[in-house]
Amino acid sequence: MVTSQLSAGLVQAGKGYDFAAITAAVVGGTLLTGGRGGVLHSAVGVLLVTVLTNGLVQVGVSPYWQGGVQGLIVVAAVSAAVLPQRRRNQVTK
Repeated sequence: MVTSQLSAGLVQAGKGYDFAAITAAVVGGTLLTGGRGGVLHSAVGVLLVTVLTNGLVQVGVSPYWQGGVQGLIVVAAVSAAVLPQRRRNQVTK
């Protein structure tokens, strides 16, 4: 998308989008450990992360803090996905 907008194939064109893409995939429900994910779920994750980022820009939050907020979202989404799995796999005596 960035290449088509710039009309040039630059090496650094997508720099900075990798963490946002990972955040969107995790928010969409894709596990970092592998497993199942879906295009629709990832699209919802992209929508949520984009709306959050736009809101932070509108409020005037520094880009450094925006990265921190995205990091907290990744940690929360991974925790929310892993905790039920751990409880399900827990051995009962």
